[in-house]
Amino acid sequence: MDERSQELLNKILAKTPEELSTEDIGFLRARRSYLKPAQLEEYDSILNPKTKPAEKQTVKQNGKAK
Repeated sequence: MDERSQELLNKILAKTPEELSTEDIGFLRARRSYLKPAQLEEYDSILNPKTKPAEKQTVKQNGKAK
């Protein structure tokens, strides 16, 4: 990693996950291979966002709700 990118990464890692901007998150995701195991754990919710389960929907048959 070049020096400029390393400096930016260090600034981002000084922040808590809640403080990260959209740009910070994108930068971290693109460079996750440079993170230490403890950093990967700390930023897991940012690096691996969990999708919300789909809301339950009624199955319709012939246009009518079951």
